[in-house]
Amino acid sequence: MWLGSNVVPNGKFRATTSPIFHILTVVKHSNKHYTELKKLKSDFTINEIGKFRFYSGIVIGIGFSLIFNSLFQVILKISNVGEVFTDLNWANYYSYEFSVYYLTLISVASIGFSFCFTTYMWMSKPFASIRRKTIRLRMAPINAIWILFGTLFFLLRMFWFFTGVAITIENDFPYLGFMIPIFIYLYCWSLISDIYKSKKPFLITSLIFLIIGIILSGI
Repeated sequence: MWLGSNVVPNGKFRATTSPIFHILTVVKHSNKHYTELKKLKSDFTINEIGKFRFYSGIVIGIGFSLIFNSLFQVILKISNVGEVFTDLNWANYYSYEFSVYYLTLISVASIGFSFCFTTYMWMSKPFASIRRKTIRLRMAPINAIWILFGTLFFLLRMFWFFTGVAITIENDFPYLGFMIPIFIYLYCWSLISDIYKSKKPFLITSLIFLIIGIILSGI
């Protein structure tokens, strides 16, 4: 490794560090910082979150998943049955049947979006024992709601686009539809894992995610 040296007028040597040395120093400080942050994390438990916030977050999440599930079904019916507005014929609306793909997509999207409200409740603890952790607790609920409404606004714009062209998510973008709710779900868990040790709760919640998704889809 080249460290280099420069000769100063008095005959002494002045050491200069190489870029590699700077990189190693940054990596060392980063690892030290990561270790310190890891020590600040507590386990994700009901007592740590608070019983009221934990259980109310679950109830609110399930409630919003049902609301989103019904709302997305209505929106999808309207977007696929244009005759409802032109001919005022509601028979086509009620007789419309969803494919397995759309039922699965709606259920996954409903759970992914509703988990933002669950994250909001779980992370709404006003204070923590450490100031740095308190700041993250205050930012996590804001970020969860921001990503939710930002995505809904984006999907609203996409909805008007798809109603005017002969493109469907099922035929043209079958995987893209699932990527958005899964991204939101993982993003919310990244907010949680940034504060708590949550590997085991994440796996358990993901299993529940799949079970509720199957129930909502009606498969």
